[in-house]
Amino acid sequence: MAFQIFNDGAVIRIENGTKTLLVTKEQVKTIDTIQNNIVRIDIGEGPLKNIFINYQNVTLPVVQSADELRDLIKGWMLSENYNGGDATEVTQLSILNKLGDVTLILQAIRQQEADFTKSEPSRLDESSPYMIYRGWHRAFGVPDTAEWAIERIRREGDEFIHEWAYGTHRQIYKWTDRSTYYYVPFDHDLPMEVPPPPPIEGPFPIEPDSNPPVPPAEQPAE
Repeated sequence: MAFQIFNDGAVIRIENGTKTLLVTKEQVKTIDTIQNNIVRIDIGEGPLKNIFINYQNVTLPVVQSADELRDLIKGWMLSENYNGGDATEVTQLSILNKLGDVTLILQAIRQQEADFTKSEPSRLDESSPYMIYRGWHRAFGVPDTAEWAIERIRREGDEFIHEWAYGTHRQIYKWTDRSTYYYVPFDHDLPMEVPPPPPIEGPFPIEPDSNPPVPPAEQPAE
């Protein structure tokens, strides 16, 4: 059985004429020789999964010994995450770090898909000069139901100021009450999610003195 072995970037391609085996470089644990003429590639899946290649059956590349074939394949293993030696702790940590980066990217993609502000608002109010309200609902879109996140955009001179009802994206407000809410930038340090009580308006009643004067005793009529 003749073998041809190729270096295909991230993988080692082994062909025997009818079958092709692709071995990912980063899954290789060790490369050594046994019985003086066989190269053993350990891919970390148990001894029964190891790859054994008799150098005398290799037609490409042309080698003169198992040691030469071993060293040639070992040289192919050089990559960003593998330095040609056995799998080391540094190599494994590098792979884990890259997997962690992929996880963060996937989470960011899911977060972007879940961010309702990326979509068009459910309702738009442009009735006030230099100010608009935008609302996103989470259930049925009933205006007087507490299921809305509301953004207010106002213009001051050449600036456009984006603020949210009580500084949050939580969909817990009523669209019909949008003009009564308190608006602050998103993720404000102290978001207020409950409308503050209305101010007490005057005039205020005059409180009596704590010690009112005692009226003189009435004199009996003569």
